Order: sequence, then structure tokens, then C-alpha cells
Amino acid sequence: NYDAVVGDTTITAERAKLVDFTMPYADTGVTMIVANKAERKMSALIFLRPLTKELWLTTGAFFVLTGFVIWILEHRINPDFRGPPSAQMGIIFYFAFSTMVFAH
Repeated sequence: NYDAVVGDTTITAERAKLVDFTMPYADTGVTMIVANKAERKMSALIFLRPLTKELWLTTGAFFVLTGFVIWILEHRINPDFRGPPSAQMGIIFYFAFSTMVFAH
């Protein structure tokens, strides 16, 4: 039982007797077949699935590296980047998080 079909579907006489067809408003020429696995457990972390664990770890490492580089460049001349080691680590992770989340 289908409510809609997206993709390149051939309109035949038999199909026209069963369903109403409309004209496509865009023809991209791209076709995709996707397996529908409804039994998969859905979770809040589903956005992690498209990339591998190694790629996520590499991305996170580069965000932390970016925070560390900013700290190295700024801590000598900017008083906001000074203080106890725990505060300085917090600044490094803040910049890693802000690089990942905010659009600068």
C-alpha cells in the first residue's frame, strides 16, 4: 500500500487503471534504491550512522586541535586565556565545541 512514489516510475496502462499519475515537476535523472528496514531500532544518536567511528574520532580530534592552536596563539597576549590549568582546558574544549556547533 503506497501513498506516493518518488523516482523514475514507468506509467503503463495497467498502472494507470489502479492509480492516478501526475506529471513530474523536476527530472533529475538520478535513481536511488534504498532498503527499508523498519525493524531497525531508532535512537537519538541516529545521526552518527552515516559516518564510521574512526571518521567521527578524527573529526573530534581536529576540533580539539583547533581549540589547542587557538589557545597557543592567544594565551600569551589575551588575559582571558590565562588562569589555572582546568580553566585553560575548559577554554580549549569551548573553542572545539564552538567550532563544531556555531557557524562563524
